[in-house]
This record gives sequence, C-alpha cells and structure tokens, in this order.
Amino acid sequence: MKQNIVILHNAVQSGQPDQLDVIHQRDLVMKACAALGHKCTSMTLGKDLKGDMEKVLIEKPDVVFNLVEDLWDKGELIYVAPALLNAYKLPYTGVPLDALFLTTSKVLAKKWMRLHGLPTADFFAIDELHKLSAHKTYIAKPIWEEASVGISADFIFSPADASKLSNIKQLSSTHYFVEEYIDGREFNVSLLSSGAGMEVLPPAEMVFSKYFDDKPKIVGYKAKWDEQSEEYKQTNRSFATLANDEPLKDKIVSVCLETWDAFKLKGYVRIDFRMDASDNLYILEVNGNPCISPDSGFVAAIQEAGYTTEEMVRRILEDTN
Repeated sequence: MKQNIVILHNAVQSGQPDQLDVIHQRDLVMKACAALGHKCTSMTLGKDLKGDMEKVLIEKPDVVFNLVEDLWDKGELIYVAPALLNAYKLPYTGVPLDALFLTTSKVLAKKWMRLHGLPTADFFAIDELHKLSAHKTYIAKPIWEEASVGISADFIFSPADASKLSNIKQLSSTHYFVEEYIDGREFNVSLLSSGAGMEVLPPAEMVFSKYFDDKPKIVGYKAKWDEQSEEYKQTNRSFATLANDEPLKDKIVSVCLETWDAFKLKGYVRIDFRMDASDNLYILEVNGNPCISPDSGFVAAIQEAGYTTEEMVRRILEDTN
C-alpha cells in the first residue's frame, strides 16, 4: 500500500563526517521508499522545533522515518525527536522514546542490563575512582555521545598511572563515566525487526591488524570516521571469523534476543560486544537507530544476510511506534 512518508533528520551543523553521514542515510531511505512505491518528503528538525513540527503536520504523513541523530550538534538530545513525534501522535520508525532515552545514556543502559541479568563490564562514576582495582585497566567514556565521539586511547588508563588518573578526575561527572576495559575481540551485531519479532543479522567482528599490537584495540573516532588515518585503515570488518564457531554465534544471538526484549526495542538496533580471553561476553553498547548509510556496518550486515536496502526499509516501516 502506498504511504505518505516524511523523512525527518537533524540539521547538519558542520562538515564533520559523523555529521554529514545523516545525509547519506536520508538519500538511501528516500531511494528505497521510492522503489517501494511510497510518496516521500525530506524535512529537518533543529532550528525551530515548533515550526519544524508544524511543517511535518502539514504533510499529514502516514509514517515519519526518524533519522534524527542529534539536536544542535548534541547527541544527548537524540530522544527529543521521538518525544515530539510521540506528543503529536505521529507514527514513527525505530526505537521508541523510552527505549531510545534509556539506551542513549550508557550508564542507564548498563544499570538496566544489570537489572535484567545481561552481561556488561563493571562501571563507575567519575567520583568513584577510589573503587577501581589496581590490577585492571579502565576506559573513560562519554555518557551520552554516539558514533565513537569522545572515544580515544588517551582515556584508557590504569589506576597506577597517576598522570592519566589525574586527568580522568577532571572530567565532568555528568558527561563521563569509567568502565572496565575488556582487552579482547569485538563484535558488532545488527538486529532488524521482522514479522515474527526480530532477526539477528550475521555478526561482524572488528579485526585489528598488527598495527594495534602495541596500542589499545578500540574503534575510536579516527578508526570510525577518518579515512586517512592508520586507525581507520587498520581496522576491518569481517563476517567470516564466526563461520566455524556456532557455539559463540548461538551465544551472541541469545544475548541479543534477551536484550531486545529487556529494552523493548523496535525497528533496527546494533549491539556492540567485547569478549575477553576467557570467552566471557560483555555488552559494550546498545545502539538504537544505528547508522544506515550505504557504507555502514548495518547495511553491510543486511547485504551479508542476502537482503536489499529496500527490504530493510520496508521492514523498518512495518514496525512503527
């Protein structure tokens, strides 16, 4: 059935690649909607919230495809878009308001994981650094930002490193927290709604080359966005590493299913994992409404599963709030 769809995305505030990426997502969704026979209009949210929403209402959309990733370049305001859409009683795609707020705050998300028995590394507030173990390594992370913003090797430290510890203590307790650093394998797992509930797409492993032998193995901002950097060039996505490891694949799928249910997720999600040397699996983050640009990990998983981007968009549109 032909639908009238408004694609709503944040206004781009800078020329940074993590900002411009939303334009690529918009174009992909626009093309897919056209191929599916829908009428599609693109609009932005940001400068004048009330005015922007009034423009959306004039279109009388059947569905709003929510691609808003931030407001005024602040990732922690990502939940404002579904809050407004919810208030105006407009059906919208992706993770619902309460779940998006919960997953965007890494600290709230980890507390929710613990409450539901989901595996995640130990974590501490900035004013709890006295509780850290002298025998472990930790990483300071932004509480709210996504897309690897604010993630760097400079924030990986041992309590014995007085200089780094002193720097960590200066971080804002409302914007940063500390998590035990899991030195091991990293997996990105994409989840897509289906008529039967949710499908776990083929898991991908982030493979770190020998370049990282004497460096922390993390997908920081450079590794994710700076195509000229060695971090980017030496970090590669592979769907082949789990081909002969069904027990691990089954374990990952099981945790994904539990996470989807615990957070009451919808639409499309990516869950990032780390696995330590003893094969213990830890959830790093639950990413609601992850990037779906043509070169994203989510679209790579879609293609690995044998689906088209039109099929991806169709299934997202069928699981609205």
